[in-house]
Amino acid sequence: FLDPEREVPQEQEALYRQMIDKRSTHIPLQHLTGEQEFMGLTFKVNEHVLIPRQDTEVLVEEVLKRLSKSEKHSIIDLCSGSGCIAVTLAKELEGSDVYAVELSGDAFPYLAENVKRNSANVKLLRGDVMNGAIMENFRDPEEPDEYINIDCIVSNPPYLTEQEMAELQKEVAFEPHKALYGGVDGLQFYRVIARLWSEVLAADGLMIFEIGSEQAEDVKNILASCGFGNIFTANDATGAVRVIGGYKFERE
Repeated sequence: FLDPEREVPQEQEALYRQMIDKRSTHIPLQHLTGEQEFMGLTFKVNEHVLIPRQDTEVLVEEVLKRLSKSEKHSIIDLCSGSGCIAVTLAKELEGSDVYAVELSGDAFPYLAENVKRNSANVKLLRGDVMNGAIMENFRDPEEPDEYINIDCIVSNPPYLTEQEMAELQKEVAFEPHKALYGGVDGLQFYRVIARLWSEVLAADGLMIFEIGSEQAEDVKNILASCGFGNIFTANDATGAVRVIGGYKFERE
């Protein structure tokens, strides 16, 4: 349409028709193009990583509201996947120490590639966020019994319920199930992360999650039971609560 006089090469036409055929089988467009835009940055994706979504931009925006750009922060992104959260925060909060933790051996190369292609200062750690062993990376070298002070823990963990997994939209079914399934009630990761990872947070440190549209009250109760206060929420474009966070109370 833009250049009606130009003849399309035969191999380009064949590729185009091949892409149309694949898209008609509900393969996500991002898997066909191999990339997705997120907050002005481009991320490489395929079937091994969750496609970055606009809902997750709400999560990043809420972090940026609460962490001053004029200060240096220490941030951990748990269940990092494509790295869209860690990379964006590292670019927006220059000079901060940003860590990305990811378990999947299939996803990890894409995380590394996205950090590199966006020239982001992100330290990569491969490990299970549900297992305290990975937390040893955050020990204070001068005080081995203590953790370094982390200002913010952010996560978009798997949060779909068993029922939701059984009713997946056809496009979503092509995405990695490990990045989607959050246990029978969808809350498994919130319970463990809030309890386990609060240990590495500094006093008054921020823990903030993306959540499912019906999970706000449950996750609020989880945070409160793990010693978090000043709990807040943020809505997505549809008006549903998509983000919840709180601040660690310093215990006596």
